[in-house]
Amino acid sequence: MLRRVLLVGALLCGFCAVALAQVTLEPKFPAGTFTVDTDEQVEQKLIINGTDVDTGATTHTTSKGVIGERDAEGKLRVPITIESMKISMSVMGMGYDFDSANPDNKGESQLEALRDFHKALAKRTTTLVYDKSNRVAAVESDQTAVNALGTDVQSIVKSQLDPNVLKEAANEELDQIKSDTVKPGDTWQRSSTMNFGAGQMMQFKTEYTYAGPVEKDGKKLDKITSKTLEVNYMLQNSPLPLGLKNSDLKAAESEGMILFDREIGRVVDSNSKMRITGDLTFTINDMNLPAKLDLKIQRSSVVK
Repeated sequence: MLRRVLLVGALLCGFCAVALAQVTLEPKFPAGTFTVDTDEQVEQKLIINGTDVDTGATTHTTSKGVIGERDAEGKLRVPITIESMKISMSVMGMGYDFDSANPDNKGESQLEALRDFHKALAKRTTTLVYDKSNRVAAVESDQTAVNALGTDVQSIVKSQLDPNVLKEAANEELDQIKSDTVKPGDTWQRSSTMNFGAGQMMQFKTEYTYAGPVEKDGKKLDKITSKTLEVNYMLQNSPLPLGLKNSDLKAAESEGMILFDREIGRVVDSNSKMRITGDLTFTINDMNLPAKLDLKIQRSSVVK
């Protein structure tokens, strides 16, 4: 009898331990302001039909968001304004730099065609409209400055600023955090799309793992790790003089980390890096152009 009691007690303790380990990572939107510092670095080595097309870019942005109160329908509007932006690019030996603090400090390369776009982007306010279920129902922004750009530049960047594209990207970011209760070791998979402009997109399948609670700077946070499982490159409705016949890409290297603050219901720190390699076949005038890609992408974001 005692043995049975001890066994039942052990089982109950086991169940309690599992229950205590489970958490719900629920998004919340406490009223107030927040800032987001984001750094991105891209290094691409592309060989098309024997020709090297090397590209590199680093970007740093600081944005400010304001969370108010929900309206009678439960909708919440969160305007986000870019406060500063620095960009450094190199394409096939041509250099370009942009600093929103000195937006008219021009260089001499052909990449200067992007300056007006970056000037417009640096003044832009984008408003995320959340519904009562905390999904992004709409993305609103002033298109006046972008519409004033030359048609060549517009054709390259228009898809990146499409409200529906931005809405989808915002919801994909929310979906990185599993809405169900999780415990350490739980995994889930999500699909996402990265828009590079000019009709170029990459689709990713990513696996996330809840690693459990951690402490950083005196705060208890929840850690999630990630790795990319699949990559697919697409070229659709592009102004580029190229078509895409096929692509065979893989994530040769991949790792990511997300820190979620349960108290405020928000991701407060994240970073990721991946290296994508493989073969592509472009077409031009019915002629095949074999290509090899080696692409490195690093991103980090801190919310305060």
